[in-house]
Amino acid sequence: MSSKVFCKNPWNCFELNNDGRCFFCNPCFSNFNSIGNIFEQNIDEIWNGEKAQKFRQDILDKKYTYCNYDVCNGNKTDIPEYSGTIAPYPEYINLGYDYSCAQRCIICRDEYKMMPQEEITKWESRIDSHIIPITSKAKYMFINCRGEFFDSKHTQKMAAAIINNNPGIKIDFISNGIKCNEENLKKHNLLDRLFKVHISLHAASRKTYKKIFRVDKFNEVMKNVRYISSLKKSGKIDTFEIMFVIVDENYKDMPAFVKLAEELDAKACFSACIGGYAKYIMNREDYAVFYQNHHNYNHFVRMLKNPIFNSSHCFLPNYLRELKPVSHIHSLKNKIKFFARTILKMNLEQTKQDIDIFAHDTYKD
Repeated sequence: MSSKVFCKNPWNCFELNNDGRCFFCNPCFSNFNSIGNIFEQNIDEIWNGEKAQKFRQDILDKKYTYCNYDVCNGNKTDIPEYSGTIAPYPEYINLGYDYSCAQRCIICRDEYKMMPQEEITKWESRIDSHIIPITSKAKYMFINCRGEFFDSKHTQKMAAAIINNNPGIKIDFISNGIKCNEENLKKHNLLDRLFKVHISLHAASRKTYKKIFRVDKFNEVMKNVRYISSLKKSGKIDTFEIMFVIVDENYKDMPAFVKLAEELDAKACFSACIGGYAKYIMNREDYAVFYQNHHNYNHFVRMLKNPIFNSSHCFLPNYLRELKPVSHIHSLKNKIKFFARTILKMNLEQTKQDIDIFAHDTYKD
């Protein structure tokens, strides 16, 4: 345990979940260990409450009891910067609670999801009492890791209120890229505040993009991606990342994705799970190509040996680099199981069609 480096997130980061729970970082990385709930406590009871102080002491003791330490790629340093368990309001805020998005990318959802008015009203009741105070000293704000900023009038309103109260705040911005153009960034007073931009692209080709996003907007997105690239190349933003959550439908695009990042002066950031998406992917066995029981697992692992993944424009987590192939027998069993499931699904679909036709004919009679 003593060899573990120090994580400073519990002293300077604050993240909101859609159910009101609060975290020091991505809930996936902290094993969903919440420090409080914004709908049940005031902000001081959350930020410096008993749970928060226990979490900080655990980090000071280098135990990392509350963390999913091995998969975390977060805010680690070799030098402990803090000593106490009480902290001033954080420098970095993640408004990651609004899941509204007009797309249904297979990475995170099967249906269109927009936050209902009842939830919006509940959150807006906390703007003055909770959101503005906790963001008052922040240097950076991350929007919006679980939805799409340009599809949510509520998140736009929330961001505008924070910027009005804290004009010097810098924006760490994530988007699916469909509406992320110069006009919209200026409209929402973001362009001159951007310091990081992340585009969830998940593909290097139009064909793969259509499989992931279920819409044909690759060319439109690439136009906006190249605009963001121009901001990076001209020094107007510090960091540009193109995001790639790995599933069976897109993993073969990974080498080309790194080449695209090199062209854009961006970082290709790969992950097998990001935040709340992890549970969604893991529950779909045919998606999770990074699991040993997947029928394409060995092919995926061999592909990761491509030297392109050593590029300075590539971030591939260690837990992926360290994957080992399974035996040929294991791999063959995986493929047989996959084909059996495929046949079963085909039969179920045909059965459903037969039932629909029977019901239709019965109703006619």
